[in-house]
Amino acid sequence: MGSAPIRGYLEITSGCIIYGMVGVFLAFIHDMGTLPIIFYKLLIGIVFMLCYLYFTGKTGILRLGGKRRHLMLLGVFKLMTISFYFTCIIYSGLSIAILLLYTAPMYVTLLSPIVLKEKLTRSGLVGLVLSMIGIFLIVDPATFIRSGIGDIHFIGILAGILSGISFSCIIMTARYVRDEYSGFSQFFWATAFCVVVLIPFAPTVSIPILRENFLMLLLFGLVNTSISGVLYFNGLSRVRTQAASILAMLEPVSGIFFDYTILHNAIFAETVVGCMFIIAGALLAVTEHISFGKYLEFGT
Repeated sequence: MGSAPIRGYLEITSGCIIYGMVGVFLAFIHDMGTLPIIFYKLLIGIVFMLCYLYFTGKTGILRLGGKRRHLMLLGVFKLMTISFYFTCIIYSGLSIAILLLYTAPMYVTLLSPIVLKEKLTRSGLVGLVLSMIGIFLIVDPATFIRSGIGDIHFIGILAGILSGISFSCIIMTARYVRDEYSGFSQFFWATAFCVVVLIPFAPTVSIPILRENFLMLLLFGLVNTSISGVLYFNGLSRVRTQAASILAMLEPVSGIFFDYTILHNAIFAETVVGCMFIIAGALLAVTEHISFGKYLEFGT
């Protein structure tokens, strides 16, 4: 094995682990709404990405081609995914949020025969069933029957499920435009769209609050958006996409690890078992459909 693949594996692994820290950053940002946090995170991230592309002479990869409406649609789905994902983290915790986000391949399995005209296979069905079992173990429907729809945890779980559905829409749209745009280009323009749409929410944060949270927001955008994205895409160019798909499973694992070790949130047996079922189902999906290897390109 040459040095390029080894370096690629290390870059993808590092990118996935870094992205799993999203809940840690959110825990240290105070008195800011979800949408302003997303705006400043993505704005800072995209500025650093532009600097990276400029100094490496790679700005040409951002050239716009066809299917621009679908590229904009990626931005819509990205914004939906981030909003639902962060809401789930705030109300239900990182461990549950990141696992529900990673049910996206399950929804792709359900929707791809209709949207992409792809045949539903036996391994796809098995992966679907495993992911559904994982969701039921984590969500525990009996809890919501007792607590009702007004419960905060219910809102978090609902947001987490919606994040997985919107993430699946990202995957399918990305597969449609991949002949026109590279993964990095898709990621960049979807992020830019989110930043533009969220501009009206920037003034809702007072200067004192912004000053208090600025360092954490700077780190959030630099580390969790820019550095993790650059590492992942550099690594993706050096290894097989299928290998990148499997390594992407490190993200939910690292997220649960950080949730337990740094944030000291309790992790229940049902969550761990549900994690195993969801990851097993996702692995069946990504190893069958190699193009799923790019689904981390739109990491929130």
